[in-house]
Amino acid sequence: MPAKRPHHRARSREPHFGLRLGVFLAVVVLVVGVAFWLLRPPPSSQSADLTVTMTMAGFQPGRLTIPAGQPIAVRLVNPDSRFHTDGGGVHQFAIPDLGIDVRVQPESAMVVQLPAAQPGTYAFYCDVCCGGKESPTMQGAIVVG
Repeated sequence: MPAKRPHHRARSREPHFGLRLGVFLAVVVLVVGVAFWLLRPPPSSQSADLTVTMTMAGFQPGRLTIPAGQPIAVRLVNPDSRFHTDGGGVHQFAIPDLGIDVRVQPESAMVVQLPAAQPGTYAFYCDVCCGGKESPTMQGAIVVG
C-alpha cells in the first residue's frame, strides 16, 4: 500500500481579493471622473456684451436695455443641475419677435447673437420648467431704445 501523502489544501486567492479589486476599481473611476470634470472646456469663451443668468428662480436680470439698430451678444448662463426634476435643469431663452429660441443645458453657458432691432420692448421667456412662460419669474423684457 502506498504511503499517504499529507493533504494539502490548494491555495485560493487571498480571501479579500474581490473586495480589494472593487475598491481599486471604484477609486480608478472616481479619479478618471474628476480628471474629466477638471479638464472640460470652459462653457463659452466667446465674448458677450451682456450676461443673463437663468435659474429655477428665473432670469437675472429680468430686464435688459440695449441700443437700437445694433446686434448684441448675450451670454446665457445656466448654473442649475441636471438633477432638477422639472425640465432636467434645461432652460429656454425665447424671443419670438426676434426669431430667437435656444435651450441652455444644465451647468453650461452659451452666447446668442441678438439681431439689430427697432426701438420697442421685446418679451423673452422660458417655457421648459418652473411653471413655464406663465410664471412671472420665467419672463423678462428687452427694451430697445
